[in-house]
Amino acid sequence: MKKKLVILMLSAMMAAAGCGNSNTNQDVQGTETAEATESAAGEYESPSYDLNAADYVTLCDYEKIPVTITGDYEVSDEDVTNFFEQWFTYSGPFYRTDETKTTVGEGDIVNVDYVGKLDGEAFDGGSAENQNIDVDNNSSADGTGYIDGFTDGLKGASVGDVIDCDVTFPEEYGNSDLAGKDVVFTFTVNSIQKEMGIDDVDDAFAREQFNADTVDDMYAQLRSYLESSAESSRESDTYTAIQDYLLANCQVDIPEDYLTARVNDYEKQFVQNYCGGDVEKLPEYLDTNYGKTAEEARAEWTEGMEQNISVELIMEAIADAEGIELDEEGYETYIQNLVSNNGYESEEALYQAYGYEDAAYGEKYLRQIYVDNLALQQLRDSAEVTVEALAETEETESTEDLGTETVESTENQ
Repeated sequence: MKKKLVILMLSAMMAAAGCGNSNTNQDVQGTETAEATESAAGEYESPSYDLNAADYVTLCDYEKIPVTITGDYEVSDEDVTNFFEQWFTYSGPFYRTDETKTTVGEGDIVNVDYVGKLDGEAFDGGSAENQNIDVDNNSSADGTGYIDGFTDGLKGASVGDVIDCDVTFPEEYGNSDLAGKDVVFTFTVNSIQKEMGIDDVDDAFAREQFNADTVDDMYAQLRSYLESSAESSRESDTYTAIQDYLLANCQVDIPEDYLTARVNDYEKQFVQNYCGGDVEKLPEYLDTNYGKTAEEARAEWTEGMEQNISVELIMEAIADAEGIELDEEGYETYIQNLVSNNGYESEEALYQAYGYEDAAYGEKYLRQIYVDNLALQQLRDSAEVTVEALAETEETESTEDLGTETVESTENQ
């Protein structure tokens, strides 16, 4: 039930939250006073709080934060080759024309075009081109089954043949216009196929699968993807290490009633998302999906939420101390990315989701999170980062007892 996440980067949302992921993306932090104000969200409690971070945080020295990250952030030729081989195995099988065969035999994969006709007229969804078919198993080459008799006419056919095959749709077929009807499929046999091995990969394959001119260009694409992924991992690990450092070295006194309100709201949203709004279904859901009791889940949510609130308040205090302000152009880009990447219909819908149905509250929260992100980026730029090779760490862990679990700000239960 743990999920690692760089808290302030807001890569998830409350509507998609799962058990144990009580992350800061889902709740709001205030900027002024600790006095409660009337909440427009009604049943939710968090919107009634408006905290001033400086009242609850004693900051550590955050200039040039020393952090160590562990991972393999370099991409070698071997990495690229291995990645392609894994992709090839997972995405395949792939086929190419077998020039040595002209007649469909046992076990053959046949490439065809076909047109389905009902009473002499082509019907919707009944035509396709360049389809690889497993004739013996009456299925596509990837294993998707066809209606009975679909491939019968292809047995023993030759390349270039045009064959009519009479087929009857089953009575229970989903399309009522075709259910129980006799139709004719006209097949054009294009070629007999053979499965490709990785040594058969050529420029034609690169063009078809990757829109790359050559195999070399294909590998260049893969390298670029892996390097981008490695850099993202390095940056994410750096952010996580910075947050861990801040949690370990700053002092945060969270108001108990605020923590309780945040956990209550998280639970309410969880029940809404996964239990149809019926809290009576929560124990069964948690037991079935996570093997947890409601009490155990709430304890984990509380622990994670306490870490999240701490990071929120710390970053807000740093942003205030550094005089970091929101720039409207950058914020608008940030919001549009959240809208498009998470499938919201509009900014209003985004703000409603993050504001517990209170759009004004949601907008205030996201504006603060944006500023906090700017502060986090500033800490990243000034941090003294040491990269420890993954192999060295694995060797150390094999000889040492690592029984003490360190606090991780972005692993929330």
